[in-house]
Amino acid sequence: MINKIKYSIIILLALVSFTACQNDDMATANIDAMVAEPGDLLNQAFPLNKVRVEGEGLTGLKKITLDNKIDISFNPNHNSDKAFIFTIPFDEKLGSRFGVQPITFVTATGSVTKNIEILQPVPTITKTTPAVATPGFSLEIEGTWFYNISSVTLGGKTLSYTLKSSSSLIIGLPANAVSGSELVITTPGGTAKKTIEFATLILVSDFDGNGTRTSWSAYGDIDSFNANTTGGPTGSYATLTWAGSTANGYNGSSAGGGTNFLSATNNDATKTFIDIDVSANVVGAQFAIQLNTIDGVNYGYNFKVTDVNWTTKTITLADFKDNYGFGTNTAATLDASKVNEIKVGIAQGDTPNPSAIKFDNIKIRYQ
Repeated sequence: MINKIKYSIIILLALVSFTACQNDDMATANIDAMVAEPGDLLNQAFPLNKVRVEGEGLTGLKKITLDNKIDISFNPNHNSDKAFIFTIPFDEKLGSRFGVQPITFVTATGSVTKNIEILQPVPTITKTTPAVATPGFSLEIEGTWFYNISSVTLGGKTLSYTLKSSSSLIIGLPANAVSGSELVITTPGGTAKKTIEFATLILVSDFDGNGTRTSWSAYGDIDSFNANTTGGPTGSYATLTWAGSTANGYNGSSAGGGTNFLSATNNDATKTFIDIDVSANVVGAQFAIQLNTIDGVNYGYNFKVTDVNWTTKTITLADFKDNYGFGTNTAATLDASKVNEIKVGIAQGDTPNPSAIKFDNIKIRYQ
């Protein structure tokens, strides 16, 4: 019996000794370096970089947590006692941020926390809407990594902007912006640059003495016309009033024809727009916008005012129709470079009586 007890004790001691040797062989988790690929950044990484963690006791990786709140997925097949690989995530909704932050690794042999610096990438500009900008109008810029913006400039001049998201912002373009100017977005990560091409913009008349047509008069069944009414959106404006007369069956106002507004190369009607600030005395007052007769055809565009407050109406030339706007054939194939006159009147057949339309800042642009 005594011999059996001695034998059991010897076996027990042997097992304890063996287990202790096994535990000695399993090193506590330790990290020597975190190397980002590509580029071999040490303990630094850009979002979406793969990071190779080197050390010992790294077998049995269980969990990776960034900044004490973001769990990082990993492939356990890329895990050995000496190394493993994971990808740096970046998700605003989860609270991702740039800068130095803790990252914790939990392995089969323990937990270890190190600091890693998440670097801000260089921003990029991928798209502008519209593709061809217009001075004095807004422009949406789409891209990547629009974080912590320090400035937005165009041709070296600072612009105001509205940040919609980390991939989109809207800028207000100066009225005197020059085509070919360089847009620069600056962040801590670097700068994004893009040359902005602008539309051809012709001021027809602002009723303050500026534009290619400055001397306006009216014709037809008008009650009154004043091309120098004070108090408009940018100064004087024009007012045309129709009070029910049908003697002529039409009315309008014009500053006459002359040199074509656009060059011969700006001939696509789908790329040609007429901008005009409009208002009226009553909702339902119907504007009639007409062009000079081109190749024997009279093109027009008619629309009703839905708000008596001043608003900017934009009309594409391709939406004009023959027969003074009442025909069935559009001006989609019209040679836009042949336009040299813009007439503004009231469509008498379907408008309140009296109707007083107000208009200002007539422009034609090609983009």
